[in-house]
Amino acid sequence: MKKSRIANVVIVFFLLGNLFSFAQEAQDYFKIHSGSLPVKIYVGNAGKPGSLLGVDGQKGIIYAQMEGAGRMQLELRGLQKQNIKGFVYDWPADAIKTLKMFSNEQYSKELLPGIRPVMYKALRFLDIPQQYFAIHDNCLIYAKALIAMEQFNEAFYLLSRLNLNKLDSFGYRDFSEASLELASKMIRANSKSAKTARALLQKVTIRNNSADHASYLKLADSLRIQGLYNDAISEYARLGPIVQKSPGSPYAKLVEIWPIYCYIKLYESYSKAALKDARYKAPAGKIFNTAMQAVKKLDEKPPARQTNEYSLYKLIRALLRVQYARQFEQGGNELKAAEFYRQSVLEVTEGIVSARVGLDWLPESLLMAGDAYEKLSLNEAAINVYKQVSIFYKGSKWAVESKKRLDSLPAS
Repeated sequence: MKKSRIANVVIVFFLLGNLFSFAQEAQDYFKIHSGSLPVKIYVGNAGKPGSLLGVDGQKGIIYAQMEGAGRMQLELRGLQKQNIKGFVYDWPADAIKTLKMFSNEQYSKELLPGIRPVMYKALRFLDIPQQYFAIHDNCLIYAKALIAMEQFNEAFYLLSRLNLNKLDSFGYRDFSEASLELASKMIRANSKSAKTARALLQKVTIRNNSADHASYLKLADSLRIQGLYNDAISEYARLGPIVQKSPGSPYAKLVEIWPIYCYIKLYESYSKAALKDARYKAPAGKIFNTAMQAVKKLDEKPPARQTNEYSLYKLIRALLRVQYARQFEQGGNELKAAEFYRQSVLEVTEGIVSARVGLDWLPESLLMAGDAYEKLSLNEAAINVYKQVSIFYKGSKWAVESKKRLDSLPAS
C-alpha cells in the first residue's frame, strides 16, 4: 500500500446522408453479387431444390422458387403456418475454408475477392430467423473479419445495410457490437470519419446492461480522445439516461464527468478564438457557464475518495481553476491568476495522490500540474513532473509533450 502511494505521489438528415455518402466510397457488392441463392426448401420433412430470390423485411415477404411449385411468396412471420421447416444452403468448399481461417483469426485480404460473391448473396437473407436459415454465424464471421483487417469502408457498407434491431431480436447482438467496434476504430483511425461513424451508431440500440454501457462509453471516449468534443457530448448524453436507470452502475460518474471535461476543452478553443474574433465571445461564455454549473452540481455529490473517478473529478476542478486563472491573466490581474493556479495544483495533486497508476487521465493531470508550476515560476517542480511523465508514459503523446516542455525550460 505504501509503495503504491509513493508511486502515485511520484507520478503526481445528417445521419442518413452520412450513411449513404460513406457507402458510396465502397463498391456496391450487394448489387455486383446480386442473384438467386440455391437452397433446399423443406416443406414438412421433404427437402426440394429451389432458390431464394429476395426478402422484403418491411413487407415480411420471402421471394422464392421451388421445383414443382414455381415462384412463390412466403410470409416471413408465418413460415410455421405454411409448413416451411427451413432452408438449407450448401456453402461452397472454398468459402467454408476461408471462413474457418477467418474464425481462427488467420486473416488475408487476398481471400476477399473469392468469398465476396458467396457472402453478399447470403447476407441478403439475414432477415430470415436463424432457426429457419442458419447463415448468421458465417455472415458474422465475415463482418468481424473485415473489421479485423481494417477494411472499414466495406465493413461500414455491409453493417449499415443490415437491420440490427431485428438481428438483436434473433439473438445476434454480435452484429450491433461489431458496429460499435467498427465505429470506434473508424474514429480512432481518422477523426474525419466521426460523423459517418455516428450515423451507424444511430442504428444500434443501447440496452440497459453493463456490457452495452461499457461498449458505448468506449465509443464516446474515442470521440473525446480525438478532440471531437461536441460529438462526444452528444454520445455521452445518449448514454447518460440509460446508465442512470441502473443503480450502482460503475459507469454513472464517468458519464457525468466526461461531458464537463469536453465543455471545458470547448471553452478553451472558443476563448482563444474570441481573442481574434469577438463573435466567439458570447458562445465561449455560454459554454463556460455550462461547465461551471455542471461542476457545481457534481460538487453536491462527488465521487467517493477511494474510487478511480475521484481523481478525474479533481482534474475537472483543476481545469476549471486554470480557466479562471487565464481569465485574470488576460485582465492583467497577475495576483489573482497566481491564486487560481495554486488552487489548480492543490486540486490536481489531491487527485493524483489517490489515483491508480494506470488511469487514462493521470498523465494529463500530471502535465496540468507541471504547467501550473511553470505559471508560478516553480520551474524545478515542473521539470520533476515532466521527467516523471517521460519515464512512466514513455512512447505516448504525453511523453512527447513532456519532452517539448522540458526542452523549453532552463535546466535545474
